[in-house]
Amino acid sequence: MTSGGFGSGGICGSGDGRKSGDSVVLHSWHSRERVLNSGGFESTQRVLASEPLVESSESGARWLGIAYWQAVERVTRGGVRARWTNDGGRLTLLGGASLLSFGAPELAFSGEAVSCRYAIQGGLLALRAGGSVTLAQRRADDEVELSVFVEEYLPRLAARFGAPRWTGTLYAKGQSPLHAAISRRYFELLASRASV
Repeated sequence: MTSGGFGSGGICGSGDGRKSGDSVVLHSWHSRERVLNSGGFESTQRVLASEPLVESSESGARWLGIAYWQAVERVTRGGVRARWTNDGGRLTLLGGASLLSFGAPELAFSGEAVSCRYAIQGGLLALRAGGSVTLAQRRADDEVELSVFVEEYLPRLAARFGAPRWTGTLYAKGQSPLHAAISRRYFELLASRASV
């Protein structure tokens, strides 16, 4: 688990009716991952923002998803791309192999929270279909919490119960840190585009 500041000074973004020079402040980065009794993984990255970064609407929920997939492409420098149809999407490696596939976005919003959830349907990085990725913004006292929550994901690269610990090295040293880096970039992207 890691926690702490968010970049130098934690200031990112501007816009949406704010005066020039006003900024959204991101702080209190937190990341946690654990293995569930089911064998699935649960991963949470979150950060606090000084104000909401998306509106609480269908459009705001959809933007959470769009920004996340843009962050994936940016962190991987285009090596992993998101491809979408009305039925769902997939992450492809250099336009070819399907790393992960997802169901259509499930959008939700209220006065307190807005979210976009994708069911994980398979792909080379998934042992089998199951689990989900939820991108959310919710009120947290006088601030707003942004989060990426992965639940019941069964990564193919992770160590299996009873197997030697080294068998999960590819997940621990590659896929897991990459996911945290994508979440950081996603939060920064939301803050920088709060005016869009």
